Amino acid sequence: MSLARRWWVVLALAPVAVLAESSALADQPGVLPHGIHRMASGRYVQDLCDHDRPMYCMGHRFLPEAYRPGDSVEDVLRLHPMLQGAGAGPSDFLSAYSIPPASASGGKIVAILDQPDSQAFTDVNGYRNGAGIAPLALCSGNGLPTGSGTPCFASVDETGGSINQNIGDTGGSPDGETALDMDMISAVCPDCSILLVQFPTAASTDLRASAATAAMLGAVATSISWGGPEGGDCAPPGCKFTTPGHLVVAAAGDLGYDFDLNTPAGNSPSYPGSAQDVLGIGGTTLSSGGSEVVWNDAPNGGATGSGCSIQFPPPPFQTAFGASHFGACALRDSTDLSAAAESTIAGGGIAEYTSQFGGWGIVTGTSAASPLVAAIFTRLGLTDAISNDLGFVYKNMSAFHDITSGNNGTCTDTIQCTAGPGWDGPT
Repeated sequence: MSLARRWWVVLALAPVAVLAESSALADQPGVLPHGIHRMASGRYVQDLCDHDRPMYCMGHRFLPEAYRPGDSVEDVLRLHPMLQGAGAGPSDFLSAYSIPPASASGGKIVAILDQPDSQAFTDVNGYRNGAGIAPLALCSGNGLPTGSGTPCFASVDETGGSINQNIGDTGGSPDGETALDMDMISAVCPDCSILLVQFPTAASTDLRASAATAAMLGAVATSISWGGPEGGDCAPPGCKFTTPGHLVVAAAGDLGYDFDLNTPAGNSPSYPGSAQDVLGIGGTTLSSGGSEVVWNDAPNGGATGSGCSIQFPPPPFQTAFGASHFGACALRDSTDLSAAAESTIAGGGIAEYTSQFGGWGIVTGTSAASPLVAAIFTRLGLTDAISNDLGFVYKNMSAFHDITSGNNGTCTDTIQCTAGPGWDGPT
């Protein structure tokens, strides 16, 4: 489903769609270089982060149409740069989700958790300038946003120190992930302040520490576009993310239904999206006019994640909603909302700006959906209500747009991977 006409938004409530079980972003052996995949449309995409790592980000950039397996990506991008105007942009999101002109954000802080990026401030303003959005200033005073007044940008390390300093740029494609997160916040909440909390390694402990830092520094919402398999050192009740006044959302992953590359059995939903006190955000494909279906670029291009936890019991808000809604899943069902992860607008994909791409690029993935949701809830002034009761979205399902078409794979328990009326796994 998707968020409320009554709150003038269209997100999507229920876990997202499924990749074919045998594909799940798998490369074609001996044909495609590592990290490059072929979408159903025939276009090629490249992972923004290495999926061989325990934790990885959920974004993928379109390669130019001229790319063919065996080509140098750098050479093709140099000869065929992406141009502004391709992919979905701010006006598409604002229209599709019926977001009102007035905003309740007033400088409130949306945080993102990403690896170090020394170009973040320049990149976010590159997007805003190109999209006709007023640029952000660096936060004044002690260098941190106050949560009110004129929006601003700041970056910190995972402890809250090293304010607006280069703490060792990760470089490479993860910079494109950071830019995507900031661009999506800017697109739907231009008067939100952005706090970049930089964690040094892609490990779950860093995500928890970074989320706690975001809360300490006044963020009302935090988006996590990173994830990996369950089964680590985070066991209830020891892994705390959302606290009163601070809502945490996380991408549901891009590997389709119940599939994780780092789990031998391939049956782990993406953590921390599956954590008990995080809203897991799946992905849709957005079309002009605002219609949405489950995002699924199978066989190899990615699909929104969903599935039944192998570690976490159902959270209170799902228990209250009723076990009968979740099919055969007796544990935490991993996706709670969905939003645009892909589009058919202006050639497809979602527009972003990053120095990593040399300027404009087109991306796809639930890395776009998660910050969109965090920023929309902030713009609408709903973060307090939801952070105090994650069941808010389940109690108000009639305020959401119901996604009823598409799937993210195949499964015996159909509701877990196929969209339909009411609650379903993919959306």
